[in-house]
Amino acid sequence: MPTLEEHYTTLLQGIRRQGGTVQVYANIPLPLASALDLEPGETVTWKVVDRTHLLLVRLPDRKPLTGVSRPEEEKKKKTRSRESHS
Repeated sequence: MPTLEEHYTTLLQGIRRQGGTVQVYANIPLPLASALDLEPGETVTWKVVDRTHLLLVRLPDRKPLTGVSRPEEEKKKKTRSRESHS
């Protein structure tokens, strides 16, 4: 499994819109997005640290993950299941 210290090279994409405006896009590689637990549609903001560093900031209104069980909940479910079979 890749570690967070590894680098992920990404090419910037430029798209020219009608009216002459240009937008630049940077895709986040899937292993990096997974390591950061980013989800499609999630809103983040960028902060310019200096000319060579950007800081990606996750906004606090992040929704909880669905379908992911937590260890405490798993233990409770197993205990309840055993109790109901007794």
